[in-house]
This record gives sequence, structure tokens and C-alpha cells, in this order.
Amino acid sequence: MFTGLSAFPLTPMNEQGIQENAFIRSVEHLAGAGVDSIGVLGSTGSYAYLSCKERARIARLSVENAGGVPVILGIGALRTRDVLANAESAQQAGASGVLLAPVSYQNLTDDEVFDLYATVCHSLSVPLCVYDNPGTTHFTFSDELHGRIAHSAAGAFNQDPTGG
Repeated sequence: MFTGLSAFPLTPMNEQGIQENAFIRSVEHLAGAGVDSIGVLGSTGSYAYLSCKERARIARLSVENAGGVPVILGIGALRTRDVLANAESAQQAGASGVLLAPVSYQNLTDDEVFDLYATVCHSLSVPLCVYDNPGTTHFTFSDELHGRIAHSAAGAFNQDPTGG
């Protein structure tokens, strides 16, 4: 599905907010350089410091200025309701996929992380990428958990929305 080089730009900002023009230039530059996808609002995109409204704005700006290059948007947040809001904003903006990091100040169990991914998968119409970066999230995915998430995601995407 996603292959090749995916570039993850910074989200330029200061105390006044997001520096939209600098962000747009960065996205346009990456698209012009021929990357295969652009990953926005990952760790280098400072997602943890932005509100849902700011993230929705970045989602729109990234897709609008990517020149048709697929955009993968980070949706991780402390609250599941915010993750779901971010997922909805990403999909409304036209994201090609979403990237979900398990975010918590407390140690999470495999079951808690699985429940998060299963909940989010059922609200998506685009692919979900598991953000597996223990150095950043302080959570280590086991092979078993990856399998459970993949199985849940496959089930979510194979459901007949008409109930038939």
C-alpha cells in the first residue's frame, strides 16, 4: 500500500501558533522532491503540542498542498475521544492513511493498546499505520499484539455497512 520514501516534515510554530506559510512550503518542497508519501503530525510534527483544531488545520493544509502525494496523518492523543476527532479530521481532509501512536503518561497494557486500535479501526475508511517507536511512546508492541491489531483492522474494513 505505502511503499518507498515517506518524509516527515516538522510543524513550524512559535508562541503565536502554527507558521502556516512555512509548513506549506515544506509540504510543497517534499512533494516536488518526489517523495512517495508525506507523514504529517508524527513526532517531528509536534502533534502532542497541538489542539484538535490546529491539527485539523494542518491536515487540510497538508493534503491541499501535497500535489497528489499521499498524506499520512498522525492522530495520536491522550484521550480516545481526541484520537477519534483527529481521525475524523484526517479523513475529512482527504488523508490517504492515519498514523496512531499509543500516548499515555502511564504504562499501558497490551489490552489497553489493543482496545484503542480496535476502537479507532472501526471509525476509519482509510488505512491505519501502527506507530511502533518505543523510544518515543515508551510502549513496546509484541508480535502478538501486532497480529491482534491487524486481525481487528481487517475485520473492521471487511464489515458490510448495510448489515448484510
